[in-house]
Order: sequence, then structure tokens, then C-alpha cells
Amino acid sequence: MTQKSETVQRALHAAETVYNALQRAAKPGATERDLEAAVRAAAGGHEVQFDLLTGPRTAEIEGGATERVLAAGDPLLLDLCLKQDDCWCDVCRTYFLVHPAAEAAQAYETVLACVRHIAGLLCPGEEAASLYRAAEAFFRNNGLQGKLRHHTGHGIGHTPFEAPVEVADSQDVLHEGDIVTVEIGAYYDGSFGIRLEDDYLITAQGAAPLWEYPMSLQSAVI
Repeated sequence: MTQKSETVQRALHAAETVYNALQRAAKPGATERDLEAAVRAAAGGHEVQFDLLTGPRTAEIEGGATERVLAAGDPLLLDLCLKQDDCWCDVCRTYFLVHPAAEAAQAYETVLACVRHIAGLLCPGEEAASLYRAAEAFFRNNGLQGKLRHHTGHGIGHTPFEAPVEVADSQDVLHEGDIVTVEIGAYYDGSFGIRLEDDYLITAQGAAPLWEYPMSLQSAVI
């Protein structure tokens, strides 16, 4: 571990408090504004940036809270950047209120499997573009071709978004000591979106996860 990664871990500990508060606040009849208030209260004095989307709005990838009222079956997406001292973490979880639709549950499992696949490829010397292409291939081989609509990960540290950036034309290469995200999303226009993101330290042995917060489909149903 490095001083930087230890600071990011402290940020992730604070992020865990935020996600716990979000789950407590999420219930049928609550609004996105209610969830936003819970997020900000749980963040305390930490600086935060986040996307908060529910229902069909999760297909829009980015956006802030509205007056939309939650209903059973809704997906709920919180992509959270939180600053601790001079470092940022960046994580995302997608939840389902009461129960997920069958198509959304299957998409969730595929996105989760892709996160694990890409995390297993992280190592010093790996090209960021190769990681993106690996995620594209995973989606194509699992029935989600065309659903991958942004980068598949990026560096974090003194800013919430920095090199190496995993896109098709990236020239970036991973180095030992980098802290990177694996950020996989699948988006169904006008219906729903699924995004999952975790943070990793690049070591000589591969990727060391910095956060062990639950990500299974079972844990995503609230």
C-alpha cells in the first residue's frame, strides 16, 4: 500500500457511509431529491460529486436528482466521487427497489461479470485501449453489443478523473502504483441503465481491490 492508496481507502470508507444512507432512504414514494439529501448528509464535510438517477433516467448515464418519485422495480444508480484530504475515490453501484425486471437483472449479472473480467487483466504495462477492447469483446460475446457507451475505467487520485483512461484510442499504459477504476455500464435507451465501478491499486502482482463493498445482484435489491 502507498500513502495515496491509504488515503483513497479512507475516502472509500466515507463512501460506504453514503451508500448505506442511500439504501435506507430508497423506498417507494421517496423522490430523487430525498435521496440526494440523504447522500449529502451522509457525506458530512467531504467534498462530493455524483450522478443520481432512477427508473428510465438511469439510461441517460449522467445527471442529478429531480422530483421523480420512486416506485417498486425502479433501478437506482449512484456514481459517487468523494474527496478525503487530497485524494478522491470514484465508485458506482446500481440498485433495484424491491425487485428487478428480468432483463435488468440479466444485464446486471453481465455487467458484474465484465467488471471482474477487466479487473483480472489489470497489471503494470497493460494498455488502457486493450482493456477497453476487452470489455467491448465481453459485451459482444454476451449479448450486449452496442450497450457500452463510455470509457471502461480511468485513473483517480488528486482529481476524480485522470490518466490512464480506458477508451479505444487511448495511448495510456498502466504503471505500478497507479490507482484506477473499473467502470462498466450497459444502457438501454428509454428503459434502464446498469453501471458498476470499483477502485484498484496496480501492483506488480496485478490489481489489489481497495473496496470490498457488496456488488452481487442479491445485495443490489433493496
